[in-house]
Amino acid sequence: MSKSAFISIVCAMFFGLVVPASAAHAAHGDNPRKISEPGYYSGYAPELYDGYQRTSFYVPVRDGTKLAVDLFRPTLHGVLAKRRLPVIWMNTPYNRRYGFHHMPTVSSYPGFALQLVKYGYNVAVVDFRGLYASYGTNKVFNFGEYLPPATTDAYDMTQWFAKQPWSNGRVGMWGCSATGGSQVQAATTRPPALRAIFPMSSVFDAYSFLVIGGIPLRPFMPPSQAITLDRDKSAALVDGPNGKSELAQAIAGHKNNIDAPDVGVGTNLPFRDSRAAELGGIKWWAVSSPSTHLRALQHGHFGVYATSNWDEAGTKLAAFELFANLPKGRVKLLVGPGRHCGWQTAWLDTGFSVVTEERRFYDYWLKGIQNGVMRQPPVTYYTYNAPPQSAWQTSWTWPPANAMKTAFYLSRGTLSRVAPRKPGRTSTAMSPEPKANPIFVDRPSGGVVYQTAPLSHNVQITGFPVMKLWISTQAPNTDVIAWLEDVAPNGTTRSYQMFGRLRASDRALGKAPYKDFGLPWHPFLKKDARPLKPGKPTELQFALLPMSYIFPAGHRIRMIVAFSNPSGGPRKPVEVLSGPGALSTLILPVMRGSAP
Repeated sequence: MSKSAFISIVCAMFFGLVVPASAAHAAHGDNPRKISEPGYYSGYAPELYDGYQRTSFYVPVRDGTKLAVDLFRPTLHGVLAKRRLPVIWMNTPYNRRYGFHHMPTVSSYPGFALQLVKYGYNVAVVDFRGLYASYGTNKVFNFGEYLPPATTDAYDMTQWFAKQPWSNGRVGMWGCSATGGSQVQAATTRPPALRAIFPMSSVFDAYSFLVIGGIPLRPFMPPSQAITLDRDKSAALVDGPNGKSELAQAIAGHKNNIDAPDVGVGTNLPFRDSRAAELGGIKWWAVSSPSTHLRALQHGHFGVYATSNWDEAGTKLAAFELFANLPKGRVKLLVGPGRHCGWQTAWLDTGFSVVTEERRFYDYWLKGIQNGVMRQPPVTYYTYNAPPQSAWQTSWTWPPANAMKTAFYLSRGTLSRVAPRKPGRTSTAMSPEPKANPIFVDRPSGGVVYQTAPLSHNVQITGFPVMKLWISTQAPNTDVIAWLEDVAPNGTTRSYQMFGRLRASDRALGKAPYKDFGLPWHPFLKKDARPLKPGKPTELQFALLPMSYIFPAGHRIRMIVAFSNPSGGPRKPVEVLSGPGALSTLILPVMRGSAP
């Protein structure tokens, strides 16, 4: 595909000009056949409108703080829709008007909600409290929705949208990343009018996706005042003669914002019970985690379509956790190819449109259209290297019922189904810690390599790999990363954030406070942290991020195990142990019939 063609397709998708469809499912004539299945939808809800009208205004919430809103209402031949229609809105810290790649937020931000207007939906985007054109003070930027009074803003806005004369009283939400998290936050407050959320790459247990394996992230943002000034420059006015003066008043209130770097989110709050001094000493990870409010989520009356992408890091987890912990019949899971919020990639590479899934889901929950979306298998996922016609799969469970836990043993550079009979030790120097953030972690630069012989046939893994690693070192602590990758016969490698990691001092295991697929779960409490004993063999158990991937015949499965010094300074060697009494094992979820 040429660059110009690529740009044309992307622009068409962003601005709502096209929605992909399979040629095999194309509609014919004036009465298209009714089809409702993952990625395909026809015959249930035709296009009703040919344009939209944008208005912008302020809405005061319960404490009087005014939030800036952009509203997009459907038009037909230039005339506003007269029918009461559902509202789908996004609560964003990223600029309600122009945020994603400097393109209009409503059409370019993942979810691409402007495409829904022509099917009979009102769509809105709201600036977070204390950001851009909204009044008030913001704390912790893209996690600010978890602190009072911002906690109630989404509740108030949802109820306000429901009561407007152009609304049918049913409200949904859309968005990815922080705007996926803001949907889950809104759901914890259970506004009566909230009927559907579609959180992409969102948050469930904030600690597990921001401090992966107990290893805090390095700072990656400047101090908050510099960030706030930069954001304020791009704030969009609301309509009306007082727009400029109102914006100036709103910006004046941002001077006391407290941003994530100041609080130390992901950088210096290393334990689940760490307290954020800048926020009054609260236990931040509990406050910012929807899992803390699991009972409220479980007893809501709204549908949840949780999505993520395989090629992202900690932000991948929430979709699976939401699916595991919410009642059947109310929750669906969708996992696609691409990086964080990468639904453009899924559409361009495979023809799968997330907008189609939004339509099916919202039509059912917000319009009452009986299209079968909630009677079908609740899990839809993409498998890398599968034939195009079968790359998208469905399942009634996650992991799929035919995913079998299959042990591969680490020994002398090999991954083998046969356990080594003799003890072994492989020494490696500590290497620099891979660069990491919540959405992407780099491949390790050093470590020990273990790999299978060339595979005699395709091997598919679908689920959560688990590492049981035995080590010995004179160092009091070490950070370990286990990196899984595919090695082609020519030596090239592929991996899609197929890794797990753990700080050795936080190796203590405990019982998860929510369903976690029976994986090794670490409390990461300060009281449980303990140093390694010099030279003592120690087992570290941890899960790798979930994946669905086919290792082709002739390729090798490779595991890289690398270590770094969490406190800097001298990099003492670490030994990986194997054999009786210290059986280092990689457990892969191999689909039945494909085991090597």
